[in-house]
Amino acid sequence: MPKVVTNDGVALNYAERGEGQPLLIVPGWGMSVRWFQGQLEDLSDRMRVIVFDPRGQGDSDKVSRGQRMARLARDIEDVIFGLGLEDVVLVGWSLGVSSVLAYIDVFGTDRLAKVVLVDGGTKLINDGEWDLGFVDLEGAAAWRSLVESDLDTAARQVVPQFFAQPLSDDDFDWMVQETVKCDQAGLGSITWNVLNQDYRDVPEKLDVPTLVVAGRHDVVIPAANAPWMAERIPGARLVMFEHSSHCPFLEEREAFNREVASFVGSPSGEPAPTP
Repeated sequence: MPKVVTNDGVALNYAERGEGQPLLIVPGWGMSVRWFQGQLEDLSDRMRVIVFDPRGQGDSDKVSRGQRMARLARDIEDVIFGLGLEDVVLVGWSLGVSSVLAYIDVFGTDRLAKVVLVDGGTKLINDGEWDLGFVDLEGAAAWRSLVESDLDTAARQVVPQFFAQPLSDDDFDWMVQETVKCDQAGLGSITWNVLNQDYRDVPEKLDVPTLVVAGRHDVVIPAANAPWMAERIPGARLVMFEHSSHCPFLEEREAFNREVASFVGSPSGEPAPTP
């Protein structure tokens, strides 16, 4: 598989199909290119679809260094420059949403044409005045500890929560196996780092057309994050997938891909008019 080497020497695995405007997908916690085969297959007839494995994940270099959000933001920049991308449609899913928000916070939107935020949030720890996170502080510490001590158990616990309907045995097995390929120490570090970020001031900086997407039944990162973000992003379009939890790109693949294609194909980011 092809690689992009970051400015600190980490080789990031990526896959791409198609030609034209680049759609760059940033996977979430512990996940890999394989999760987005449906987008590589279905959208590459109209755009250049690129997915990369974040550092320490999938088939990228297994490293524990650099596992912090500012570095992941730079990794996105390194992929964009390394592949010579212009007018990028930048797509983040789950922790990938945090990576995209970190990227925009540091680098702005000059290289971006549009943004798609899928099942993510701006603040992932709950406290006395915020309840749209993944866990509270005590839960975050416990989750990090489990990831660092027993990644297989952590994966087996969280993967079923990503879906509104039970997974087949085959799907469950490959999803767990992709997760346990990660650098375990690195995954523990990025888990703690992302959970302690607060990007609630970043959505207002999004000055390019933005699509905010969530599965209606998402409890991993509560679905209410999507309307919260969409209200704060100028002109954002919000789409809720009624039969999905945390993975509408898998659970409602055709509908998800249709929405993304329509959003990318319309100059304003609004749905293309019906013939």
